[in-house]
Amino acid sequence: MMRKDSTIGTSGASADTIRRILALLPDGDDAAGWLRMLPAECYTDPAFFEFERLAVFPHAWICVGRVEQVPEAGDCLAADPAGEPVLVVRGRDGEVRAFSAVCRHRGAVLTCRSGSGERHLRCPVHFWSYDDAGNLVGAPRTGVEELRRLRAEIRLPALRIAVWHGFIFINLDGEAPLLAPTLAKVEPFWQGYEAAGLVAMPPRMADTPLPWNWKVHVENFTDAYHPEFVHRGTHDFAPSVHPDGGVRFTAMAPGDNAIVRTVPLLRPNGGMMAEGWGEPAAFPAIASLPPEQCARLVFVMLPPSMTLVFAPGAIAYTLIAPVGCEATMASSDRVTAGGWLLPKTTVALADFEQRKAAVLQGAAKIWAQDVRSISGCRRASGRALRRPAITRNWRRRWCNSTRGCCTPTAMLPDAR
Repeated sequence: MMRKDSTIGTSGASADTIRRILALLPDGDDAAGWLRMLPAECYTDPAFFEFERLAVFPHAWICVGRVEQVPEAGDCLAADPAGEPVLVVRGRDGEVRAFSAVCRHRGAVLTCRSGSGERHLRCPVHFWSYDDAGNLVGAPRTGVEELRRLRAEIRLPALRIAVWHGFIFINLDGEAPLLAPTLAKVEPFWQGYEAAGLVAMPPRMADTPLPWNWKVHVENFTDAYHPEFVHRGTHDFAPSVHPDGGVRFTAMAPGDNAIVRTVPLLRPNGGMMAEGWGEPAAFPAIASLPPEQCARLVFVMLPPSMTLVFAPGAIAYTLIAPVGCEATMASSDRVTAGGWLLPKTTVALADFEQRKAAVLQGAAKIWAQDVRSISGCRRASGRALRRPAITRNWRRRWCNSTRGCCTPTAMLPDAR
């Protein structure tokens, strides 16, 4: 368990800045304090983002992709969880492993061509090469005895990896809690999906950062208050307020690493269409789902790297990468393209391309509305006279984590 004074990782002015910001966070028992936004510096101060990068992100389980992206032995996937270059590799034994992508010779980042099936990982500078278990196998212009010694001593550092329903997660902390127990509350919502024979269509990875802090991005996702106002015409079919029961947040328990809310659909089996949420859905409803799953949308946030939306016809997911204080990569159907788990029968439909285009059109309309909203919050977050706002409860756990324990499971809400 990491205390804030031991995780600041800086000295002098920067450390003083972090301590000053942490002192501004509301106490966990101060109910009135949670009607205010986080201090502006939490969104805009580069020193505070560096604190998060060093003290929070390395201890979180971060999603980097899907097992379908490394289907064959030798296939690899490059990622940068918490800003660290990493390679995910499918071994000849079928196991998926993760290694540091930094060559042990001079520190160059190893090259990786996703889906290449290459036998070795190779450094682009001196062509040192490593096998799919991370062992050094080649070092050009090195004598036989020297190479034998290097092979015995050098290997890429292995990283903790977990596969959850086909999603690949990496954690840089060797002592972090196991992933699966922290996501137990999400398991009931998978019922009926995998029986449909899901096919992954990973998102096109973003190459341009969005100009806001990652917390602004996830706050927008988990906020059930704004759709009624921001998403008029695109989200009316999935209202947060409804006479028969609107939004529901699941209760939080110690160790949870997921924030989950559900909202009703006006009629079962609706979904994304060209105009937003509605009917008939572009992706047909999955026949194996239980009735409750066909009647609601489920929004799942796994901070700081992923969100999922369970809909009657598909599971949509977004990969999020905080890359700067006000720079966030987001890859999904709304921001780039793709990011779906779909039944094989849906993908095999003769008009699948047209259906996919309709989903992208509807998602783009919702995203355009979100961009205006997020941009306004982003502009206000750094202003001295910014307005008060109701703070989502997930911030309470996040604030407590930055004040004391910086483990990923401490970054979550009471969600009441």
